[in-house]
Amino acid sequence: MKFNFKSSQNQKISPATSSSSSRSSSTLSSSKTLGSQCSTTLDASKTALLIVDVQPEYWSDCPPVRRDFPHFPQNISSLIQSCRQHQTKRIIWIRADYSYEHSPWLHQFSRLHEGRIQPIVRPSNNWEKFARPLEDEIIITKTSWSATTGDKGRLLDTLKQDGIDTVLVCGLITSVCVQHSAFGVFEAGYRTILVQDACADRGRERHEATLSLYGDYMYELRTVDSLEAELKEQQQQREVKVKEEKKGLLGGFVGNVMGHKHRHQCKMVKSKSNDSLATTMSIDDCISTIDEAGEDEMLAENRTIHVALNR
Repeated sequence: MKFNFKSSQNQKISPATSSSSSRSSSTLSSSKTLGSQCSTTLDASKTALLIVDVQPEYWSDCPPVRRDFPHFPQNISSLIQSCRQHQTKRIIWIRADYSYEHSPWLHQFSRLHEGRIQPIVRPSNNWEKFARPLEDEIIITKTSWSATTGDKGRLLDTLKQDGIDTVLVCGLITSVCVQHSAFGVFEAGYRTILVQDACADRGRERHEATLSLYGDYMYELRTVDSLEAELKEQQQQREVKVKEEKKGLLGGFVGNVMGHKHRHQCKMVKSKSNDSLATTMSIDDCISTIDEAGEDEMLAENRTIHVALNR
């Protein structure tokens, strides 16, 4: 099936505003529906954020992209900060490096576009102000449109080594390198989520056409806001689980100590500093019974356990 871009213009596709504060209700409704269809919980410890080609050649030096996606910088910056805050396992930056020497496809691309699009892209140390990598974040260069083929397959190797199962994809350009990179990750067997308002293209129609063709077909669609809420909820659940596990370990330890019938002293003291109740148990010579093999089960001498219970 071939998508007719001219017909899409005649149909007057209504562009959903990319701003987090002014997205259309239809876009949000679509994202919620897509999200509800997937029962897999987003685990930050097994999630990677893939940022594709956010570099001057495709933003600062590309007026068509800036014109139709004015809120892209704000959105992708919010996404990056959210992933850092919620400690996603890995943040990976992809940089385009196109030349006739190591990009065989470039000859045909140049012929087709006849200079309308600059074919050669040389990566530099210049980054957009709204999207800069930290020292511990990975940077991978690619010589083609897919991030999975760049740097001798380093991306897929990294995802495998880190135990990643979910990849969030964002960046530039939606219908080209973002789409090809998302497909490569999907094809490799990873759960792929495209963050639609953290992507941009050379025209709103091309962006919308890509999402309509492949969204919820090879990858799930999310917004920056919906991902933020999902990551926040997952982090809260993880913190509650950790607290419960610590409480269980402490309770089990105290229970085991109290269960042994040995000489001990138990004193109740009132803390004057923080008005809390503490139980202090001093165990002098705590020697358990010896098992059949003659090995000591537990030996503890002169231990003091302080358990503080807030009122």
